[in-house]
Amino acid sequence: MDEAFIKSLLPRERIDEFFEAFYFGEEPAYFLELGLREWAPEAGKIVLELRLSARPGMCLACNLTSGLPAVFKKHPILNLEGIVQEIAQKIGPEYQVLSWDLGWTEQINRDLHVIPLVIKVGKAK
Repeated sequence: MDEAFIKSLLPRERIDEFFEAFYFGEEPAYFLELGLREWAPEAGKIVLELRLSARPGMCLACNLTSGLPAVFKKHPILNLEGIVQEIAQKIGPEYQVLSWDLGWTEQINRDLHVIPLVIKVGKAK
């Protein structure tokens, strides 16, 4: 699996639309993109990341990003359920998605926070 495919699941246009709806036209403190952390369906999981990187001159405070998993999970514009369905198609008929969830916000450094999107998979029956 390659990073380009993962990024294509959450295109820039949809991210811009989300920012417009969620922040009412205000510029958020971060850029958002989807990335790949781990592709291991044979081990029962696939982990993507929602990567939040600080915009120039802005700061990612923990209290700003810690509440975002709940918002991201349910927001119809981001449509994480649809992204998981696309992953289910990509892993092929030998595997099936069992469940998915967003983890806690992880502070990688001052300018990068990530929210893991953990997809549990199993052998198809």
